[in-house]
Amino acid sequence: MTDMQQTEARTLLTQADRLARRAHDAVRWPYVTCIVALGATTALGTFAMGLSTGRAFGAAYFGTIAVVVAVVLWFTISIRGRSAFARGRRWTAYIAAWAVAYCAAIAVVAWVHGSVLWSGVTSGAVLVVALACAAWESRP
Repeated sequence: MTDMQQTEARTLLTQADRLARRAHDAVRWPYVTCIVALGATTALGTFAMGLSTGRAFGAAYFGTIAVVVAVVLWFTISIRGRSAFARGRRWTAYIAAWAVAYCAAIAVVAWVHGSVLWSGVTSGAVLVVALACAAWESRP
C-alpha cells in the first residue's frame, strides 16, 4: 500500500463530492419537472374550466385530464415504476399541498363558475403552490 498525500486526498474528496451532487441532482430533476408540469397543467385547466361552458368546457376538462395522465406516465417511466411514488414524506407533502390548492380550484369551477376573480385566484394558487414545491425540491 502507498501512503496518500494530503493534496491527493483532498482532490479525491472533491471529486466524490461532485459525483454525489450530480447523482443527487439527477434523481430530483424528474420530480421537479413533474411538479411544475402538474401545477401548470392543472392551473391552466381549472382556469379554462372556470371560465368556459359547453364544448369549450369539455375541451378544457378532457385536455387537462389527458395532459395530467401523460405527465404521470412520463414521470412513472422516467423514475422506473412504483419507486416513483415512494419518495417519502417530502414528496407526499408536495402532492398534498398541490391537492389542497387544486381542490379549491375545482370547488370554484363547481360553485362559482364564471367568476374571473375566483378562477384566477384559485388557479394562480395551484401554480404558486406547485412552483414553491418545485423550488424547495430543487434547492441544493
